[in-house]
Amino acid sequence: MPQYKVIATLTWKFDTELNHAECIERAKQQLEEILDSNPQGEDFDGFSVQIDLARMKDRKKLVHLGEFDLDEVMPYITEHESKKDYQVGEHTYTVRMNSDRYFVFKSNPRCVACGLDGSKMILDMNPGDQSPHFNLYAVEDGRYVLMTKDHILAKARGGTDELYNYQTMCCTCNNLKGHYDLSIQQVHELRILYNNDLMVPRKELRDLVNKRRDEMISEKRGVVG
Repeated sequence: MPQYKVIATLTWKFDTELNHAECIERAKQQLEEILDSNPQGEDFDGFSVQIDLARMKDRKKLVHLGEFDLDEVMPYITEHESKKDYQVGEHTYTVRMNSDRYFVFKSNPRCVACGLDGSKMILDMNPGDQSPHFNLYAVEDGRYVLMTKDHILAKARGGTDELYNYQTMCCTCNNLKGHYDLSIQQVHELRILYNNDLMVPRKELRDLVNKRRDEMISEKRGVVG
């Protein structure tokens, strides 16, 4: 089904001696009046509405082909250019078994920061790929969380694409770490904050996480300096 994005611009003018902050509040009140009026605007005059409609591009998504236990995949990981057939229903998929990610996950399927356990290997197909690959997932609060191959020393800071510079990290912790020079303990602290046990609004939570991360970076620089 096609998906569309609607951009509506609502414009009106008013004369006032109010200061800027008071003007904002008045505009908010007027906006509420406009939105509460009927579509013809009979209850509020003097405004115009411009609506732009743009069809959204179809987003091709990752496809989960089949789910496997760890012991159905891990023993077959190899350093050689080897492939193995996996059966999903009536379909047989040939999977390359020597990915660096597999070795990282085989060494440790648990997130080094928050301790989340990767428990399922899911055969996934990316849009445009000719063959599928395995991703490791954990289950948290009833939903799948992708486990990632994280660079211990970020490539932006000179880290290399070598097994010794990889560690397993869930995508949540990996996103919290980003390209910053943070220790596992610091990422763990950010993860606890991100879990939002205090149930703060999303924007406020994002600001809290970013603020604490900035503090961590400043503290580390202060120690180094």
